[in-house]
Amino acid sequence: MSPYRPHTSLSPAQYVPRGFAPPPYAPATFQMADFIRLLDARRTLILKILLATVLCALATALVLPTTYSSSAVVILDPRKNNVTDLSAVLTPLGNDPAAVQNQIQIITSRGLASTVVDRLKLYDDPEFNPGLAQPSLVDLVGEMFSLLNPKNWFENITPTNGTLSRDRVVDTLQKHVWADTQGLSTTITISASSREAGKAALIANTLADAYVKSQVAAKVGATTATTDWLNRRLQDLSQQLQIQQEAIQRYKAEHNLNDSAPGNSIVDQQMVGISAQVVAARSVLAEKNAINDRIGQLVSSGNPADVAQIVSSPLIVGLRTQQATLLAQESEANTKYGPLHPKLQIIQEQKRDLSFKITQEVNRLAASAANDVLVARAQLNSLQGSLGGTEGTARTQNMARVQLQAMESNATSTRTMYEAFVQRLRQSQNLDDVQVPESRIISSASVPRAPAGPKRMLILGASLPLGLILGVLAALIVEKLGPLMPMRVNGARRATIVPPIARPMRRAAKPRSPVAVWSGPPILGEINDTAQLRAADFVLDYPASRYSHAIAALVRQLEAKDSKGGAAIVAITSVDAGESRSAIAVSLARAASKMGKKAIIVDCAPQRLVSKAIKAPTKTGLYDVLTGAVPLNQALAKDPRGETYLLATPKRPKNAVTMFQSRPMERLVSVLRGGADFVVIDCGPVSRGSDAAVIARLADATVLVSKRQALHSPLIAQAARALENAKAAPLGIVITK
Repeated sequence: MSPYRPHTSLSPAQYVPRGFAPPPYAPATFQMADFIRLLDARRTLILKILLATVLCALATALVLPTTYSSSAVVILDPRKNNVTDLSAVLTPLGNDPAAVQNQIQIITSRGLASTVVDRLKLYDDPEFNPGLAQPSLVDLVGEMFSLLNPKNWFENITPTNGTLSRDRVVDTLQKHVWADTQGLSTTITISASSREAGKAALIANTLADAYVKSQVAAKVGATTATTDWLNRRLQDLSQQLQIQQEAIQRYKAEHNLNDSAPGNSIVDQQMVGISAQVVAARSVLAEKNAINDRIGQLVSSGNPADVAQIVSSPLIVGLRTQQATLLAQESEANTKYGPLHPKLQIIQEQKRDLSFKITQEVNRLAASAANDVLVARAQLNSLQGSLGGTEGTARTQNMARVQLQAMESNATSTRTMYEAFVQRLRQSQNLDDVQVPESRIISSASVPRAPAGPKRMLILGASLPLGLILGVLAALIVEKLGPLMPMRVNGARRATIVPPIARPMRRAAKPRSPVAVWSGPPILGEINDTAQLRAADFVLDYPASRYSHAIAALVRQLEAKDSKGGAAIVAITSVDAGESRSAIAVSLARAASKMGKKAIIVDCAPQRLVSKAIKAPTKTGLYDVLTGAVPLNQALAKDPRGETYLLATPKRPKNAVTMFQSRPMERLVSVLRGGADFVVIDCGPVSRGSDAAVIARLADATVLVSKRQALHSPLIAQAARALENAKAAPLGIVITK
């Protein structure tokens, strides 16, 4: 526990309201009145620096050379030539912002700048060739500053040749030209600056013309390169196609692949013809077999004469006709002469002779039919053999045709590519004379009448506020380093311009009424502006205020230094129910948190003003922790504006005194002592009960908040006596006003 000042060491004047001096930790502040007095005291210095700045600006404006600027306007033409663009090699330019920016980069590139240098012979112009120009005052100053640069001390000095000199001319020209777009259009303004008005317009026009011609050159170059590539590619494809055709013919000869027409093989035609003949031979064989079988059946059945119905035989037909005639005669003779008549016998003899002849003819026809069957079968077998051989040849050739088709596909692909390249070559040839640029000059640069720079009046006008700012800065620096810079101010010896605020102001001597000497508990400090609860935010919103410094000093004074170790447990109480007590409690916790300490504030007051000041959402609190409903880490609420933690009391039992006197309360204080660095307990007012006295016994120090006008009132004495009787922690008083 920090030792409090004994009341015997305090003089009466220190606690008299009118004679109270600011605490020693209150720093001197710099107000607007002090700044005005500083400007008045240092007006001579400020005016001198202002005059020097204006003179330097005037000299600079006179030394800088006069330059002229002229501009040419180029538009990116999105229109296409329907004749020539059908076979264009390059795609047309886009009109989007990115494409326009790309064209600006081309305009300001070294390539176009080099073209302009060659066309205008700027390497012979002293303005662009530093080697031919006479050194000016600006150049001499620049050389002097370059000599002060340590990087130039160790650089290798190489002789200037033609290439390096030309590069310097190109670099200089790039600094004199620029390009920019006009709004959202596709027009580009090409500007150039020079010391001569006519030269500025000439450079702008030349650069614009070089840009337009560079587009045509780019198209011609691309077309030429494409044509050359197409020619080389056509030669390669021609040779490749010739080799593939030779390989196809060689392959056909090796595998005897002959076609009567494209895609129509001779073997396939032969196989189709033989197949048709086989079908016909099978039909003939079936027919012959049918005839032969029918003849055999008729012969076997004893009706050989019916063969005439199957086989067309005129002889059998004639014999059958004769046989019919003999049968008629036999019937008539048998009726007329009887069976033994010689004439009847002759007729029967003729009948037998006819039957024999018919039998002979049928046998001949049967033999002929059998021969026809044999011939038809032999012919069918021959055709089937030929068909089998042809099919084998076809299978062999089909296997070979697979490879042939692959070779022909490659040749066809090569031929297609060759024809496409030939067509593209015909389109791209002879286009060099009809190439149209994709941009055109819509406004040439004119000779400027008035110079573009330097803006001498603007330089002089800007030097005035700049000189004032430099003068004020110089005055502040001189005032800050006053003890190290002995000088005179306005003819008088230097003195401190801003009086120290911490020094108590002495008033004119006037009779004072006697004041009472304080003989109560030690006074820890005096704090202003704590009448309202919003004063708890001053520590965060105004960290440099006297209030914040006073709170910080009070935290250091209340730090734990006793044998208990751990955090400092500070109990804060008051004799009234005002907001000053809670505002100081929250300020102490926040100030300790800003010092890097883990600060916890416990709101035990019935008014719960601490919870209202911190504005942290609390659903559980001290009562829930002591009853074991929730653990301590869940009951702590973090300050939304800092790193302070709040343990509130949303639930307050009727017998709150019993809760504060319980062993769980003592264990909780021990836990807080071991887990935090600074603990503040708002005990509430002493006059409203014994809660504050009970809680104060658990703390390391008790702070009694009192207004200055109530310091000698009986209420303070009664509160101090009540805390002392309750054996509270050592007591100290904080005065508010």
